[in-house]
Amino acid sequence: MPRQQVLNFKYALPEVDIWAVAACLYNMLTGCFPRNFTGDPFVAVLENNPISIRQRDATIMQPLAQVIDLALVDKPEIHFKSAAEFKQALLNTL
Repeated sequence: MPRQQVLNFKYALPEVDIWAVAACLYNMLTGCFPRNFTGDPFVAVLENNPISIRQRDATIMQPLAQVIDLALVDKPEIHFKSAAEFKQALLNTL
């Protein structure tokens, strides 16, 4: 979950769902969560940035890795604001 959802879940914008899709894609490709979790998961979300996907699996194509990493940016705000924008970025990696 992105920081925005932890900090203000009542007013989370649809872009948190885009972040979640990127996190699912990350997990499907690596078998790992985007963040390392030790202790309280909410503290981990607030204090830890996502780990670059190529640190988990160096065989992931660089263009795809860049889009996924960008989609998981949540500080100071989530990068992709619409599903269409994220979709186009993914299609551009092909």
